Amino acid sequence: MPATQNSSNPYSSPATDPAPPPLAPSQAAHGLGIASMVIITCGVIYLVVAVATIPISILMYRDVTAESEAYAQPSFYLDSALKALVYELAFAVIGSLLIFAGWSIRKRKNYWISVIGTVIGCLPLPLVILSFFPSAWALWHLSRSSIRQQFHA
Repeated sequence: MPATQNSSNPYSSPATDPAPPPLAPSQAAHGLGIASMVIITCGVIYLVVAVATIPISILMYRDVTAESEAYAQPSFYLDSALKALVYELAFAVIGSLLIFAGWSIRKRKNYWISVIGTVIGCLPLPLVILSFFPSAWALWHLSRSSIRQQFHA
């Protein structure tokens, strides 16, 4: 006689509720891969612009210093040339950090570098129109414990 649903079998193992399977990385962090690619792209843009304009600033600095020595007076553009070099070096560092942070998000390594990179992506820099929303999205997902566990696993 077949067993019915209401009768219990004394010889069966106790019923356990099967635990839900852990979420796959793509399900746990929906859109995090796209956000990391946008962060990497913004970092590449910063780095390319900074590296491409450094020689121009160096030539401008050389021309300005040669001109100021010829007239024996400090040039007004000397300050601007030095500021341009500093900004370009800062953008090169920011671009490198964004590239590394985006790569870290994709590979689920270096949690704090990823967080710092997404915070820098939210700062009001020239590419904030492109990087703010993906960086905020990534930062929101990085604050979740399931994503943090993927970084530490």
